[in-house]
Amino acid sequence: MNQRTLIALHHLNGAIKHKVEGMQLQHDLDRKAAAYGWVMGFLAEHEGEDIYQRDLERELHICRSGISKLVASLEQNQLIERSKVASDDRVKKIVLTERGKAIIEQIRSESEQLESALTRGFSEEELAMLHSFLNRMQSNLNNET
Repeated sequence: MNQRTLIALHHLNGAIKHKVEGMQLQHDLDRKAAAYGWVMGFLAEHEGEDIYQRDLERELHICRSGISKLVASLEQNQLIERSKVASDDRVKKIVLTERGKAIIEQIRSESEQLESALTRGFSEEELAMLHSFLNRMQSNLNNET
């Protein structure tokens, strides 16, 4: 990847971060709202499945200590709850509370608006190519030795 690509991606990341920080949800919760959204979104997408902290670490590419802090904060804000699993007392599954489910709907709405703004004017073919390129970049970084 040449430096111009890296700079362009950095600028895009900054613009997206700026938009996310301006969303209403960001003001309704606290400064961790964006990270909350990724965790809560994953839980919502997998509702009905047993999801554990290690699943969040693996799927969201967040280190153990980072996820621990996020989960504790989400629980303190009554957005998730941890409950024991009958088959294993060592782990607790993580589920959204009713408050968390209501907030995830707001997150989805605001995310759809941002996605629409980002992709305005792109054809379906262009979006497919963009996703292919982004996935390849991610794979390139994941496969570095």
